[in-house]
Parts: sequence; structure tokens; C-alpha cells
Amino acid sequence: MEIIYQLTEQDFIEAHKVHRDRSGIRKWSMRAFFGIFGLLTVVLLLGLAVKPSMQAAKNDTPFFVVVVVWLAILLWLPRWTMRRQFRKQPSAQGPITLTINSSGTRRRWSGGSSEVEWKNYIRFTEGKNQILLYTSPACFNIIPKRSIGEAELNNLREFLQQHVLVK
Repeated sequence: MEIIYQLTEQDFIEAHKVHRDRSGIRKWSMRAFFGIFGLLTVVLLLGLAVKPSMQAAKNDTPFFVVVVVWLAILLWLPRWTMRRQFRKQPSAQGPITLTINSSGTRRRWSGGSSEVEWKNYIRFTEGKNQILLYTSPACFNIIPKRSIGEAELNNLREFLQQHVLVK
């Protein structure tokens, strides 16, 4: 099977989300974190609206500052980091040809190529718009689904389930 594609900044951003949410615990702990901070923020704002006072506003200001900082760290920073990583990685820009066969994968791009045997892949994860092939717990290759037809995608899933040995 041969897949030809070109990665985008959005692919990197979405791949980071898929990587971050690959386990249910991480996914739900992040949602719980946002839910708790959201609920506390609403309660404090309702308290200020019902009984406005300068002292209460001063007391609540540090909490609101922490919420804004955490939102920036959790929502904006990963996006910025992935965009920066994409822009500074020449091998991610331009056309990529991925050949998948029974011995492994071969990636070719304008600056070089790599070959990886199946025994070196530890897992794969599927997101809404891409498949991530892992060679280590944090290192993965992105395969955008937009570059694969539906029938090929089903074949790829089956092929990966047979060849990627989860350790």
C-alpha cells in the first residue's frame, strides 16, 4: 500500500490532541479539571453578581488570574508549540510517500527517507482525522486520513492490527 500526503499545521495540532487523549484517564481528567474550574468560576461570578462588593472582588481576583493562566497553558500553549514544531521541521513540510508492506514502513520526503520494521512499532492510535504510528511512547508518525480512501482505510486498520505488536 502506498499513501502520498502532505502534512499541515492543523495535522500537528490534531495529532497532539489524539496523543494527549489516547488514554481514557487523561481524556476524562482534563474534562474534569475544566468542569471543576468552570463550576467554581460560575459560582464565584454568581456570588459577585448577587452581592457585589469590592472586598469580594479583591478576594476572588487571584482565582480568576489562575483560571486565565491555566486556560492559556492548557489550550493556547499546545497549539502554539505544535505550530512552531511544524514550521521548524523541514521533513514535515512537502509531499511524503509512505509505503506499507509486510516487512514494515518506508517514508520518503524531499530531504530523505526512513525504513522501520514492524517490530519497532509499539502501537497505533486512531483519531478523527489521522492515524498515529508510535515507535516510542512519545514519538509517532502522522498519517492523515484525508489521503486514504474509505476502503483503503479499513484495509490499513486491519493491517495495523495484525502487524503492530502492542507491548
